[in-house]
Amino acid sequence: MKKIVFLLAALVIISCNKEEKKPEYVIINGTVQNSNLETAMVRGNDFEVEIPISEAGTFTDTLRIKTDGMYDLFIGRERTPTYLEKGANLSVTVDLQEFDETISYSGDLAVENNYLAAKYLLSEKEKPFQEVYSLNEAEFMAEANAIDKGYRDLLSGTEGISETFSKMESQNLDYAHVMNLENYQQYNRYFTGNKEFSVSEKYYDYTKNVNFSDTTAFRASNAYQRMLDTHFSRLVSEASEGREDFNISKAYLTTVNEALPNGYAKDQLMYDYLQFGLRPDASLDEVYALYKNSNPGVENLNKVTERYNKLKPLQPGNVSPTFDYENFMGGTTKLENLSGKYVYIDVWATWCGPCIREIPALKEVEAAYHGKNIAFVSISIDVPNDYDKWKAMVVEKELGGIQLMADNNWKSKFVEEYGILGIPRFILIDPQGKIVDADAPRPSDAKLRSMLDKMI
Repeated sequence: MKKIVFLLAALVIISCNKEEKKPEYVIINGTVQNSNLETAMVRGNDFEVEIPISEAGTFTDTLRIKTDGMYDLFIGRERTPTYLEKGANLSVTVDLQEFDETISYSGDLAVENNYLAAKYLLSEKEKPFQEVYSLNEAEFMAEANAIDKGYRDLLSGTEGISETFSKMESQNLDYAHVMNLENYQQYNRYFTGNKEFSVSEKYYDYTKNVNFSDTTAFRASNAYQRMLDTHFSRLVSEASEGREDFNISKAYLTTVNEALPNGYAKDQLMYDYLQFGLRPDASLDEVYALYKNSNPGVENLNKVTERYNKLKPLQPGNVSPTFDYENFMGGTTKLENLSGKYVYIDVWATWCGPCIREIPALKEVEAAYHGKNIAFVSISIDVPNDYDKWKAMVVEKELGGIQLMADNNWKSKFVEEYGILGIPRFILIDPQGKIVDADAPRPSDAKLRSMLDKMI
């Protein structure tokens, strides 16, 4: 009898000590109504997978994610943040015609993801972005604090939310709030037109309680990454005030290099910045060397080196790539047709909000230099389906200068040779067809007129 009891006890101990291994995957499935899309996509945390959508609008997949946390679920042009944990089963239903209003989750992580959906709907009720950042300092602080409180009330009022998610989301709300505060001075200047506006002496006191070098938080939170980038960008912007010869890219890399230890956070911040911050100007070699000597990862360094080699031929003094595109007025226009004149080129599209916001300033610059030795050329990279929309906007907005349409949108030879990744993009070429600035100031930037006045 004693032997039997001893054996049973041993079995209990063995079974208690044997840990159940957590699955290394998430099972996700969903139904998409009013859609003829063929795929959905999940992306984030160095993970990306396309999921086929059946003719009935259903999809399912096993996601072998590397880490628990926030991901993005893309369905067509729509995107929604999605929280995933290994071992979970998650179901989603959505009507593509009313995506944000109808998205709903069930399964293991339903509470957390339905909170995220509700959070987005709450954000839609906020005052317009421009209105908030145009407020005076005291009013802005009150509004920013009210927005922050609204999200925290939603989080604390959501029943059944996991402790892990709640802690993570609370930290993300902290980071988002700080980022909003960091952006205030710059955005107020932009939206109000008051370039002299400055916050009060004590405004940035909140930064005393923020850790801007938390490399662990950087790995865990996209919100922390965005906050950190905003913070460093703000410091560099303030340092550049009143200094025409100030190089933003050099200053940003130097600031990050000095603030963070070698490793993932520093490398990723620098790498992400250089996607657009590596510019084909006179400082290109120096900026590239700064990054190369910052102890970057091999993969990121190879990508930056490839971008550097592409931009090298676009430095000032090199012969510009050329174009031969359809002219709104009829026929085609080549860059060579404008030989003997400075050429200021605006690469844009009808769907690009920032491009359209530059139109009034562009018209003012065109008027200021009318009759002088400069041609203003606008090159649309709209897709063929938007051809009529392009022609209509030229008329509707009364666009001046030379209006052209590229022959293959983003893949047009001129666009690719200039390494254009985002628009609007402005380029200045001299009368001999050589590059003055492959990433010239925008029309709304006073630096453009200062540059033109010295040349024309």
